[in-house]
Amino acid sequence: MTQFKTIPDVFIIESLRDEDEERSRYEGYRLAELLRLSGKKPKYFYFKSKEELSVLFNLFKLSNYRYLHISCHGTSLDIEVGESRISYNDFSKLSSGYLERKRVFFSACELGNELFSTCLAGRNKGMHSIVAPAEEINFDHAAAIWSAFYVSVFARKKNSMKSQDILARIQSLCTLFPVDFHVSLYRSQKDNWEHIRVNKKKLSLQRGNKKSKKSASDINSSDIVYVK
Repeated sequence: MTQFKTIPDVFIIESLRDEDEERSRYEGYRLAELLRLSGKKPKYFYFKSKEELSVLFNLFKLSNYRYLHISCHGTSLDIEVGESRISYNDFSKLSSGYLERKRVFFSACELGNELFSTCLAGRNKGMHSIVAPAEEINFDHAAAIWSAFYVSVFARKKNSMKSQDILARIQSLCTLFPVDFHVSLYRSQKDNWEHIRVNKKKLSLQRGNKKSKKSASDINSSDIVYVK
């Protein structure tokens, strides 16, 4: 059966608390503006309820866009939609069947964990990757990280995004901003998921010709924690 190619662009949905709206903390909206400056054609939607979220998942599927970016609040147990909360399991049910062959990115505190990735992937056979902060993240850090991530990855190759590209950029960004990330990658050869926690690390600054005592391979291995 012929498979239609997906569109290599970003579908952004965002949901904030009332206090965030009052302070104009629309990180997802600003990300969409930046992507347009980069020559992309992102779609942006704002929502406040589970019912709207369900509609947006369907719109995402109909758009045939490849990348879904969700900006919201989260915890190690649930996800906030407006002023209400949705469990990981309920959120995964709402997304069921809409994320095949997609990559999903979350700008939300603490959603980067194996439990959430397992719930989401379990309802969406065939999705490619899930990326989210593993701890609390400030609005300004989130905006800077995701802007740098997308501009960087699309500058390398406008129409594709590979797992190794994602991991390499998240690893680099974790040296610039004080937040841990969690990257879940589907390995089609083994038909399983690889869960990786990328730890924040202080940027190493060298002066003059003084060489670092650590090799590049040492730095890379210390930044990543593989979770079986």
